[in-house]
Amino acid sequence: MVSEAEMVISARLQDCGTESRVHGDWLVYSNKLLVSPAVLVTSTGSVIVRGQTIVIPVECHYKRKQTVKGEPLAPTWVPMTSTLNAFGLLRFSLSVMTESCMSERSSSEYQQGEAVFLEANLEAPLHPSLTLYVDSCVATLKPDLLSWPRYKFISNHGCMMDSVLPGSSSRYLPREQTSRLCFSFKTFRFNLTSAKKVFISCHLTATVKQKSPSLHNKACFFDSTTFRWWSIEGNSALCECCNSNCSGLNGEMNQGQPDTGL
Repeated sequence: MVSEAEMVISARLQDCGTESRVHGDWLVYSNKLLVSPAVLVTSTGSVIVRGQTIVIPVECHYKRKQTVKGEPLAPTWVPMTSTLNAFGLLRFSLSVMTESCMSERSSSEYQQGEAVFLEANLEAPLHPSLTLYVDSCVATLKPDLLSWPRYKFISNHGCMMDSVLPGSSSRYLPREQTSRLCFSFKTFRFNLTSAKKVFISCHLTATVKQKSPSLHNKACFFDSTTFRWWSIEGNSALCECCNSNCSGLNGEMNQGQPDTGL
């Protein structure tokens, strides 16, 4: 720790799963720095998470004519990844919007079955080459996203799982900017509850344009008319894993199936 606003992390080139590749006259080492929010345990034993997990890509470039195993070399760092202080330049937000995400909605109250439009937004003035994705979204009856019942209507790295339900019109809207992503779903309520308020928590991620879309960075929804998954970015083959597991690990089942009122 250098200061309260800056941290320097030192690691060998081949540590922590770092990958290497040749790009022109350069030997490039790349990795990702994950900044996870603190997990807090309340006095009642409940667990809450404040903040978002932030993924910061790190690249180190060396001239191929030099010897990496010889004398120490001065790396050419990508500006946003030299210190942990850089992640503060990325500002994520989620807003309630009017139909088709034309403007911000003044009210967050809806009738049962009414369409909800949410817009994820990324402010990164020093890094315009980033693309924003919605990795997951969960609905709960409490602000605690780990509470039960809960319904994960976006999961599997950007798959709109709610769109699979019969009669669903949930979808992503076409992008206008890489730093914005709008999506829609119909309001619902949980079975066997009389609660009139639902909390929505989403995990947003950003990646460099050259690495998107991918299995872990995508925006997919299921179209019932064609009975297949579609990507708003055209490469729908990336969505084929939405019915199984896009991370290669054991999948997570939805808990608390909602009553859509359809």
